[in-house]
Amino acid sequence: MPLINIYTLEGKSENDLAILGDSIHQALMETWAIPQDDRFQMIHEMKPAHFNINKKMFGVNRSDDVILLHITSSPRSTTMKLDFYARLPQLLQENLGVRPEDVFISIILNNKEDWSFGNGRAQLLDES
Repeated sequence: MPLINIYTLEGKSENDLAILGDSIHQALMETWAIPQDDRFQMIHEMKPAHFNINKKMFGVNRSDDVILLHITSSPRSTTMKLDFYARLPQLLQENLGVRPEDVFISIILNNKEDWSFGNGRAQLLDES
């Protein structure tokens, strides 16, 4: 169950934001095998003055059209993460024309007891 915070500059169309969310979800279904109905995405549209991302770091030259993903998830293997890092920029380039250099991803892992989906319970613990 990944929880995804998506940060982008304001001004994208509703259609582009929908395609962005769909592309992220598709990449996660393909690389992490999440179910179709496991979709928790928050889109944050930022003013340029509030979105300060280094343009050049680790050999990556970003444009002003950076999309930053901050994903909180139950543990995932290194292979799953690397596959996601590779697949998402492909989809975003195909579907939105986003440059792979402009896709910035951060993943924070936590445990099953760190999630409550409501009703005062930790539902992921019930799966064990």
